[in-house]
Amino acid sequence: MPTIGWNESNPADTDSAGLGDDEFRSLKTSIRVGLDGEHVWPSGGGDAGVHRIGSARPYYGVQSLVSSSGTDARLMQTSDTSRMFHVGSAGTSLIGGATAVLKGEYPGTAPQRHYWAIESGEGKTASGSTSLTYPSGFSGIPHTVLGLQGGAGFIWLSVLGSANCQVNTRLADGVTNSSVSFYWHSIGSRVF
Repeated sequence: MPTIGWNESNPADTDSAGLGDDEFRSLKTSIRVGLDGEHVWPSGGGDAGVHRIGSARPYYGVQSLVSSSGTDARLMQTSDTSRMFHVGSAGTSLIGGATAVLKGEYPGTAPQRHYWAIESGEGKTASGSTSLTYPSGFSGIPHTVLGLQGGAGFIWLSVLGSANCQVNTRLADGVTNSSVSFYWHSIGSRVF
C-alpha cells in the first residue's frame, strides 16, 4: 500500500501565494503515488490509468448478476454458488468453484457459458432394459459409465440423449434377465 504525503490543511491561509507552485507539484506527486500502487501512472505523462497486472479485485454477488454488459477482464465470485467467473465483453467463462470439475477438455467452446456436471445413481432393468432419466439433465449428451451390481453379464447403453438413455443388460449366457441392478455415473456439460 503506497504512503503519500497528503495534508489537506496545506497551504494554510497565511502561507505565501508565491509557494503555490510547490503545493501544485506536491499534490500531483501525492495523487500519482496513491494511484500508482494499483494503476499504471507514470510521473512524466503517457498512457495511464489501467490496472497493474494482478491488482484488480473481484466483485461479489449472486450468480444471476453475472453479465458481460459494460465489463472487460473482471472477476466475479458468486455469493450463492461459490463459483468464480471471468466476466468480459467478449464472453463469460466459469473458471472455478467449490464444486467445479476439472477435466482435460472444454465442455463447450471458449469463451463459453458451460460447466461440467456429474450425476450418479442406481437403477434396475425390467425385461433386460430400462430407461434411465438423469435427475437434472445435461445440455449435451453426457459420458455415462455403467457397472453391474454383482453377478456376471453384460450391460450397455443405447439411445443416448441429454435427458436420458436406455440401459440394456443380458446374462453371461445371453439370456435376458428381467431384473438386473446397476450403478451409473455420468459427466456432461450444462449451460449457465
